[in-house]
Amino acid sequence: MRGLHEARGTARAIPNRVRRRSWWFAGLTSVTGAILACTASPDARMWTGNAPEGPYEALGVFGAAFHAIRARAAEERSEGQLVDAAISGMIASLDPYSGYVTATELQAFDEEDTGSYAGIGVTVEAGGRIRSALPGAPAARAGLRAGTIIERIDGLPIHAIDRTRIVDLLRGEPGTAVRVQVRPPEGHLATEIVLTREWLPLHPVRTRMLGTVGYVGLDHFDDFATGRLLAAVADLKALIGPEAISGLILDLRGNPGGLVVQAVAVAGAFLGRGEIVRLVGRGPRDVERFAREPGGRDLVDGLPLVVLVDGDTASAAEIVAAALQDHRRATLVGTRTYGKGAVQTTYLHRDGRGLRLTTAWVVTPAGRKVQGRGIEPDLVVARGGDATMRDDDAVPASHPEQDATSLQNGITEDLRIDPAGDAQLAAALRHLETVLERRAGRTGSRPPGFDLPQGTRAPDGRE
Repeated sequence: MRGLHEARGTARAIPNRVRRRSWWFAGLTSVTGAILACTASPDARMWTGNAPEGPYEALGVFGAAFHAIRARAAEERSEGQLVDAAISGMIASLDPYSGYVTATELQAFDEEDTGSYAGIGVTVEAGGRIRSALPGAPAARAGLRAGTIIERIDGLPIHAIDRTRIVDLLRGEPGTAVRVQVRPPEGHLATEIVLTREWLPLHPVRTRMLGTVGYVGLDHFDDFATGRLLAAVADLKALIGPEAISGLILDLRGNPGGLVVQAVAVAGAFLGRGEIVRLVGRGPRDVERFAREPGGRDLVDGLPLVVLVDGDTASAAEIVAAALQDHRRATLVGTRTYGKGAVQTTYLHRDGRGLRLTTAWVVTPAGRKVQGRGIEPDLVVARGGDATMRDDDAVPASHPEQDATSLQNGITEDLRIDPAGDAQLAAALRHLETVLERRAGRTGSRPPGFDLPQGTRAPDGRE
């Protein structure tokens, strides 16, 4: 079961989408208004009024059905409810990702894209168990960690609070306080603490120095993804040393997607030139291409790059993985990706509702369709452990907590990242070692800075 994030951000995989919105209410009103005003009597078997000509002629059938249901159905529904149901059914017939969404749902999508919220930094499961605590956030600084049980929020018992209400209670205005009664995983005595809400990144970029290799975890493609990635890589270069850094691992596991424009920018950061993705619409001429102009600079100056992927890598994340693979810029390690290649456009209704329509399908630079197929990694490696979801008490005690200033910048050092508990990460490090040996013309000596498990073998794969 997925945890409930206080910022509503982790309960749903978001298809990749373009920030492009249009108003569709006016046209709909003129057509349906004419239909509903001119329908025949409720007992008519067929509408016999003056149907509009052209593509909307079939709406006459809808008008007759609407009038009959409104007047004769045993279960009474308002006109608005009937129209909403009709629109929802029409959109549901298109594809799995299109939908007729409420104002609340649209707000949640916007929160995913804008990438910040005011809260304490926890993901809470059913029963009040903390699934994870964001390093450097108020909850983590107060000692809350994975497995901690929240028993009360502002005096209210957790079992009496609806799951969505938990989110609202933990969130609030920055600088305001929330009282939580908590019980540690191994303890029986509950204590009450007061936490002050802060602005927090919804999707912070996670970093780690693994010897001379930099690790960057990107969990979503929101408005800040590219900027935070650039800053994170610059920080790693400075920490390891501009001349000492030997490779980079980009972790896209569990990344459900986000904004197409951010995915294009992230992929382009590692490509000097070339096409990144094609968005193919209804007709043969309805194709939108995104490419990096010649002369661009590689963010890591051609250093070996590995991208970690799994079955939850989807949409915009698949755009990045496929582009880097097709251009032979990176080696993909992990398992086959999800296969969600739908690009969606939002059309707004004046009452706050909207249509989210799939308007294009993703095609990779090499001509591969992503939808329903996914991307096969170069090195197939089962997870064999989950370093990013390890309990917070797995963080070495010698490391201080992440400072709040860095977290406010949307970048956090994730001390839970450990190749000893993550087979895919370990395989990525072994592959980078092999690539460096090939480049240096060595076959037996290990490049400095690597800390590999004993008895491991570097797998073959492309550079």
